[in-house]
Formats: sequence, C-alpha cells, structure tokens
Amino acid sequence: MTMEPIKLNTPADSESHFSFNDLDIVKITKLKTSTVIGICEDELFEPQPLIITIDMGIPRPTACDSDDIRQTVDYDCVRKTVIKFATNNEYKLLESFGEQLSRILLGKYKLSIIKLEIEKPAKYPDVDSVGFIMTRKASKSLKFRHHENNIFYLLGSGIIPKQ
Repeated sequence: MTMEPIKLNTPADSESHFSFNDLDIVKITKLKTSTVIGICEDELFEPQPLIITIDMGIPRPTACDSDDIRQTVDYDCVRKTVIKFATNNEYKLLESFGEQLSRILLGKYKLSIIKLEIEKPAKYPDVDSVGFIMTRKASKSLKFRHHENNIFYLLGSGIIPKQ
C-alpha cells in the first residue's frame, strides 16, 4: 500500500494571498481569561484558565501618520471582546472555540489575517500547557475594506460602488 504525499497549500497556490510579512501586526500577548471548555468530566462544569495570544494583521494603518486610535485596531476593545466571548460561551474543543473567536475578531475589527494561540495551562500537572495555534484570513468580502482607495479596487473587481 502506497500513500500519496499530502500537498500543502502554499502562498503561490492561493489567488488572494495575505501573509504577516505584508501587514502591520497588532499583538496581544498571553491574555488571561477563563471559560468552560473540554471533553473530560472534570472540565464540563467549572471555568478553567485560558491564555490567548493574538496577532492581528492589518494593512499599514493611517494611525502611523495621524496618531489616532480610530485609524487602527484598539487592542483594549479586542481584549474586552475576547474576555466577553470566553465568559459567555462553552465549547468542547479549543479548535471550535478558536474558529468562532477568529471569525468574530476578523469581522468586527476588519482584520486581514489573524493568528490565535490558545493555551490551557491547568490541564495536566506535569505539563506547562496544552494548546492550539491557528491562522485565518479574512473572506474576500472583508478584504476590500482594507484598500486605501476602495473605489478603484471595486471598479477593478467589476463592482461599481453606489454614489
């Protein structure tokens, strides 16, 4: 029996490629929150600690020139969103928790790309933490918002904006 190698999608394979190299990054490191998450009996009822690191990719924000918080991602607002999400939801898997959180953050803060690192530090006494790392890109419908000149971008894509 022979197995075919797994082909990973590389940047060249993707039409709409965003990488963290093309963007500025707003970062929150090791945000501590808690939530009910897990599949084991001891995890189903009491909140347990989570540690979340978030890298949020955005095109060069105009805040670089304006010094205006409204022109970038306000990490205080992101922090509050993550804590509220964790506090008000229960998941079995870090993967599904992270997927839903990434969708919320990508949409609400108009991010191009997000990387989440989610750790459960109290799962095992002999391990610092267990966790999950994921990277997600914004859908095409969100990406046009990041263009410096939306009208020309929309015209180029065949969409004519309303006046």
